[in-house]
Amino acid sequence: MSQAFAGDGQHFESVIGPHRPLLLGLARKLCRNSGAADPEDLVQDTLERALRHFDQLREWSDSTRRAWLCTTLQRKFLDQCRRQRTENSEGPDLERVGAPVLVREPRAWRTWERVSDEELRWAITRLRPPLRTAFELHLAGLRYKAIAEKLGTTPGTVGFWLHQARRELKALLRPVAAAHAEEHAP
Repeated sequence: MSQAFAGDGQHFESVIGPHRPLLLGLARKLCRNSGAADPEDLVQDTLERALRHFDQLREWSDSTRRAWLCTTLQRKFLDQCRRQRTENSEGPDLERVGAPVLVREPRAWRTWERVSDEELRWAITRLRPPLRTAFELHLAGLRYKAIAEKLGTTPGTVGFWLHQARRELKALLRPVAAAHAEEHAP
């Protein structure tokens, strides 16, 4: 590290030091709900990187330096999260451990998977006009904004209409799905 930083430590501390409380606060906020990293370690890693790039950093304005430091800290945090996720997902090699391989039971049908396309179309025709129109346009692949423009309303209203349409469809199809479930019950 001495090769990367030829300046004196006091100059580094005077330029970067004032940002340390901000960095620690950001690190604590990021680490609050994850066991991925320790806030102090994140700050230390960020300061280490700042030390390596100090020749550039000292030339920048204070606000640009602060932005660089915060971005670097966030990237360090994300790197540690990714690293931890990779370590957790790899797990032990079951063949070397000699653990038995579990076979899953076939999954049960979900209630809504038993509803036919015909029954769904029937339920859609029973929706109130603005809900039905919005839902049909959404099924056709239009986004909220395009539906809103076509119907002369706002995307927020379209979102509400689609939410209401789904609720009504569930209410209409629940008895149909339950009847299918009873037919296929053992």
